[in-house]
Order: sequence, then C-alpha cells, then structure tokens
Amino acid sequence: MPVPYAHLRLHSEFSVVDGLVRLDAAAAAAAADGQGALALTDSANLFGAVRFYQATRAAGVKPIIGVDAWISNDADRDAPHRLLLLAMNRDGYLNLCELLSRAWIENAHRSRAEMRLDWFERNGDGLIALSGAAQGEIGTLLALGNWNAGREAAARLASLFPHRFYIELQRA
Repeated sequence: MPVPYAHLRLHSEFSVVDGLVRLDAAAAAAAADGQGALALTDSANLFGAVRFYQATRAAGVKPIIGVDAWISNDADRDAPHRLLLLAMNRDGYLNLCELLSRAWIENAHRSRAEMRLDWFERNGDGLIALSGAAQGEIGTLLALGNWNAGREAAARLASLFPHRFYIELQRA
C-alpha cells in the first residue's frame, strides 16, 4: 500500500521571483498523483490563497494555506532566515494574515517582509512551523559547524510552536 504524500512547499505564480506554477495545474497534478492534500507556501504573501483554495477543492484535494516566511536575523540583517508556516485552522490563517501585514508595515527590509521570532509568542497559535531546511536558522548554523547554536535555535523554535515544530530536511 502506497504511503500518502502531500507537497508542503509550493511556490506558485504568486511568488514573483521564484514561482511559475499555475494553481489550477498544481491542483490537477496533485489530484492525478492521488495526493489527498497540497500546500501553497508562496514567498511572504497569501495573494493566491483564495484561487488555490477553490482550485484544490474543485480537484478533490485538501488545501493547506501557508507562507514561506522571512525571519529577521539580528546578527546580519541582510541574511534573514526562512521558516515555513502552515495554517492548521482558522486561527492560524488569521495569525498568518496578521504576521504578514505586520512584517510589511513594521519590519520590511530591502523590499522583503520580515517577521520577528518574538511575534510568534502572541501570534503563533494555529500555526505549524517547518525549520526552513538549509535556508532556516538551524540549517545555516549546522552548515557553519555550529552544532550548539543549532540545537539552541531548534529548542527556541520548538518552544514557540509546542508540538507543532518540525525539522525540515531536503535532498540537495
């Protein structure tokens, strides 16, 4: 029996810099592959969320709304970290909207909406967080050989997202 699979990282035509995938085509492909769910995680925006929701529902695929977020790096503001955020319920979706709005209004840097980790203390409910693989804080620290700081970063993220934080591995 095949193991169910769902893509949790998809940049669409609404991720202007690095996405080309059309939402209708992605929903159709997920349905053809027998995927029960598909996540839309455009870079720092939810512009395609409504169209994605409609397309996946029409194709019989469960939509998961998320964001590939930029997280400010206080040590080097020009080298932010990534964190993938997935809404697990209505509260999570509303928190994503709040976090993105705040990032664009209060903390934009070099035309990039950056969230701050301390914001998740107030707006982290209903969100699942994936570590961002090599581009996340943990991956960056491990690539530098800084194992202790990587462990500390993982513990900090796990405390911000209790039972909802996952280390993301990607084949390179």
